[in-house]
Amino acid sequence: MSFRRLLCASALFAVALKANFVSGQDPEDSTTTTAEGVEGGDVASASSVIGSRRTTYVVVGGGTAGLAVATRLSEDPSNIIYVLEAGADGFNNPNIANLSGPSIQALPGSSVDWNYTSLPLQYAAGQTIAMTRGRVLGGSSAVNGALFTRPNRIDLDLWQTAFGAIGWTWNTISAAIKKAEKFSTTPGLPSIPSYHGQSGPICDTQRPLVGEVWNKGVIPAVVACGGKESQDQNGGDPSGIWYAPKAMFQNSTRSYSANSYYLPNAGRSNLHVLTTSTVSRILWSSKKQGGKVVATGVEYINGSTGNKVTLSADRVVLSGGVFGTPQVLELSGVGNPKIMNPLGISTVVNLPAVGENLMEQPTARYIAALAPGLTNSGLQLTLNFETPRTLLTPSEWITARNLLNTAPPGLSKSAHNALKLMFDSDAVIIEFMGFPNPSNLVFLPILMHPMSRGYSHIVSADARVAPAFDLALLESPFDLYILTKALARARRFAAQSSLTPFLASAPPSADGGAVPAGELAPGASITTDAQLQQFIKQNVGVAYHPLGTAALGSVVDSTLKVKGTSNVFVVDGSIIPIEPSAHPSSIIYGIGEMAATILNSPFFLLSADDTNDSITADDS
Repeated sequence: MSFRRLLCASALFAVALKANFVSGQDPEDSTTTTAEGVEGGDVASASSVIGSRRTTYVVVGGGTAGLAVATRLSEDPSNIIYVLEAGADGFNNPNIANLSGPSIQALPGSSVDWNYTSLPLQYAAGQTIAMTRGRVLGGSSAVNGALFTRPNRIDLDLWQTAFGAIGWTWNTISAAIKKAEKFSTTPGLPSIPSYHGQSGPICDTQRPLVGEVWNKGVIPAVVACGGKESQDQNGGDPSGIWYAPKAMFQNSTRSYSANSYYLPNAGRSNLHVLTTSTVSRILWSSKKQGGKVVATGVEYINGSTGNKVTLSADRVVLSGGVFGTPQVLELSGVGNPKIMNPLGISTVVNLPAVGENLMEQPTARYIAALAPGLTNSGLQLTLNFETPRTLLTPSEWITARNLLNTAPPGLSKSAHNALKLMFDSDAVIIEFMGFPNPSNLVFLPILMHPMSRGYSHIVSADARVAPAFDLALLESPFDLYILTKALARARRFAAQSSLTPFLASAPPSADGGAVPAGELAPGASITTDAQLQQFIKQNVGVAYHPLGTAALGSVVDSTLKVKGTSNVFVVDGSIIPIEPSAHPSSIIYGIGEMAATILNSPFFLLSADDTNDSITADDS
């Protein structure tokens, strides 16, 4: 389909959105009544609201994007917004605000974590991954490492050119991220303020430089190995090593969607947040609109009473995240009939792409002991992003490119083509996270653009039962090859003369040799590529960046509307069609910002700046 035809289609849909029909009612009478005596663990008010000619939204999930879109929508007093969050508010949990290592490490497995566990990894020694996701107001922005970064320009431009998401480009998404961001410079550390927003809700800044491990040891070692320093990684080219900012206030406490978007606006009379409220399904009208099903509201479970409560809405916005959003869709009959029907769920919309395309960035680990008397505790964190041409030798590049030609199961044609375009353009592919640790130097090589694809699907019609998900880590030989070369490169960093003085003396190994430069992992016995690959399979980790299960182009259209529905939207990281070369929370805030603009002014997508006349969205 040409760009002009897609543009016209978007315009027609924008008109339909503006019409703001309510299921089963005459368009001239769009009054919506919420459930009487709305139940939930209120953070704000949860009283009944009856509005004439207003738009009532139910936002399912008070997470990173959910609170962003809800707060922005509430700026218009003609909107009424209900946010249903399964977890508690978390404001009295000191480990959320505290961004020190011990506090962040105390969050996984706690009451603010969904405590998801993956299916055994077939290509990674059968191990399982405990996947921390925030079950608390603020979602994963309340429990993550709080890094605030942006990807390659091409990563976001491909949303439009490869996946047909009209209006979703580097320019538009980056502008939305700036709207979310309030960046503060740190004396003595490089940054380019024009790359950042200055007045948004989410505060981010770099930690002050402490000690000399990074600036005199790590950074010169990276440069000696052919890398480079960056002045700021947020301008569309993240390559190089830089002191990455975190989403935090000037006092180094966490800035996240709950305390930065919601709390300053909690007093708005049209914004209602209900905690401990788990959505069990979307409710549907018996009538269709233009051949598409119409949501009339949602059913949710009050966590205190166990009662099921219905809540009416003109529009339903799913912000449950990469596992929660496909779960609610499938519980509501939107998805693959082969998954839903055996559980007693009738098919409302046959949409097999729901829950598919699950992506996660796999990690390896390099650890070396610091010299006596040195500590990494509280130090600034560096990120070193490298491109294929920097990471690989010419012959290794050819090997990797050949491996890239073979698509694993579950990788769409559009995604496969996008991955090849990113690789061929020498866009960043690996991140080396220099991780603060009290007694060790830790490099985490993270594969930014994995080929492997998994899934997340319901196994019960009960919303309280967790979905089953397979991350499919390392299923693609390309993924394993790139991680292997990255782990070997991390070892080269540690061997550089600038860094070795900061590392412990090499202890003797079991066979009488020596562990190079205080290396603890992989260790002296791991030397060949085959041994490194086996080490990675047995010890693979994740970046905790799962994305893609309700992707643009396959599950939602450019206005974020779920295909086959007239008024159900997805606003969270599950819409991201391909892993970006970044920690994605900044992008997810940007999605929330863009979604609010689209829902309030759908003609936003009709941008003269985005003019590609040959856009396709082939997901075969």
